[in-house]
Amino acid sequence: MTAGIAAVLLAANLVAMAVHWLLLRSRFAEKKILASLRAEVDRLVTDLGREADRDVALLEGRIKALRDLIAEVDSRLLLEKREGERRETSALFEQTLASRNPTPIAPAPDTPPPPERPITVYTKPLITRSERPITPSIPLNERVLDMARKGISAEMIAASLAVSLGEVELIIDMNRSSL
Repeated sequence: MTAGIAAVLLAANLVAMAVHWLLLRSRFAEKKILASLRAEVDRLVTDLGREADRDVALLEGRIKALRDLIAEVDSRLLLEKREGERRETSALFEQTLASRNPTPIAPAPDTPPPPERPITVYTKPLITRSERPITPSIPLNERVLDMARKGISAEMIAASLAVSLGEVELIIDMNRSSL
């Protein structure tokens, strides 16, 4: 009787071992692990692409603003050059007149001096403020870490910054020592 019980227990153990071996084999199958890794890498590549597009858009905006500033500086330099040339021409003309008529004509002693009128100079201000002020952009990593230091959950950070939860968790995990 004990031999029969031992044989039944042996058979049950063999069946249980075969079932567990099949379960472990399917759970840790090489194809399944590779598929999950590929899916995660695809998500990361997508997130990186989105961040790169966002950064490119920011850089293009700043490049446009700089080109506008350069164009404005070029136009002001051209105006300054023209004004300098006009002043030189005026000075040469005055010197020519002074050399032709060395004695100025004095007014008659009984003539009252002409009334003084205020001189009004109309000039454009040299420095003007931009219509679109350039606001500094805080990098995503710094915003995520700042919010994490304040105790905000990764889900709330991802929702408020409109980025994926995986990206937020990756940033937090990579900078865990500084939190």
